[in-house]
Amino acid sequence: MSIRFKFIIINFILIVITVGPLVFFTLRTTELKLGMKDIPGIEKAIENAVIYSPEGPEKDQSLDALRKYRQMKALKSLLKREFIAFTILLSLFIIFFSTALTVFFTLRVTKPLRKLEVAAKKLAQGEFPAIEGVRTRDEVGRLVETFNNMSLALEESKKQLVIAEREAAWKDAARAVSHEIRNPLTPIKLATERLKEKAKLGSKDIDKTIFETTGMILEEIENLDGIARSFSEFAKLPEPKKKMDSLNEVLQEVVYLYSEFEGIEIRHRFDDSIPQFLFDRDRVKQVLINIVKNGIEAMDGKGVIWIVSKADVPGKTAKLSVKDSGPGLNVDPGLLFVPHFTTKEKGSGLGLAISKRIIEAHNGKIEISSVEGEGTEFIITLPTET
Repeated sequence: MSIRFKFIIINFILIVITVGPLVFFTLRTTELKLGMKDIPGIEKAIENAVIYSPEGPEKDQSLDALRKYRQMKALKSLLKREFIAFTILLSLFIIFFSTALTVFFTLRVTKPLRKLEVAAKKLAQGEFPAIEGVRTRDEVGRLVETFNNMSLALEESKKQLVIAEREAAWKDAARAVSHEIRNPLTPIKLATERLKEKAKLGSKDIDKTIFETTGMILEEIENLDGIARSFSEFAKLPEPKKKMDSLNEVLQEVVYLYSEFEGIEIRHRFDDSIPQFLFDRDRVKQVLINIVKNGIEAMDGKGVIWIVSKADVPGKTAKLSVKDSGPGLNVDPGLLFVPHFTTKEKGSGLGLAISKRIIEAHNGKIEISSVEGEGTEFIITLPTET
């Protein structure tokens, strides 16, 4: 029950308690105090006295008494109407005055509370509103003032939190970059020192050493370039360039790409009822290749990968499933989408984080289901209608 309704009920009860006794008391006073209570047969008795009294002073007194009684009887009706009118006017005044006070106090209380309710909803949505126009110094005013102070404090805390998160993110990124770059630099340094030592000693197989060393250095430089590209993509992932395309064709290309992979069997089943829809072909293909590649690495290059597509007609979405026959995960699957988290000895830990951002940019979602010893399944859902 709202506060306004409660005020209305209280006002109605007060009016009944006040006006009812007032009307009864006023009318009762009119009868008793002015001597207007009806006495049965009094007028008839006076008339008989006039009729049967002999001519003289007694008859004159009887006539005068009858005349005064009839005047008072006429006055009684007039005064009674006036008292009733007065009582009605007084009752109406009490009703209107009570109603006006009720409306005033109701608005005084509920209007700030309504503003507080709206502001609380905005606060829940991440905004930090300030309630204005409430100048009362009562409990409601102090409540609004407390809310405004709380909203201001939360806004300041959020700013500080954002700054702290940015600093933490930069520190985390710096540590990850340092760690990833150090891995290729170590063999490059060792190879260079080895080459320098061979040259200093004038080794006879210096040509062979140069060939092997430079090849290894080029390979590690390629790894460094891949790390740099991964961090660049994660830091600034471009918006998907969507166009009408066939998802099954993209899946077929991925299957063809790995169909000749030694030790890997690709099994697939595509749903032909999936319509063409808007998506970025290259980005989605990048996600699928990354998932298949991770599955192959998890199986150490030997095993089965199932790729399945299915149309979800009621939900107007397309579901993709990529499952491997690997050992499964011994960690929380959700951690795989955390930047820089990886279960590999070598890797930036950004591949699946980038994949997740690509799918979310298509208003889709990507999930992982894994049972240790039974493999890992990636489930991608993409909307086929915009």
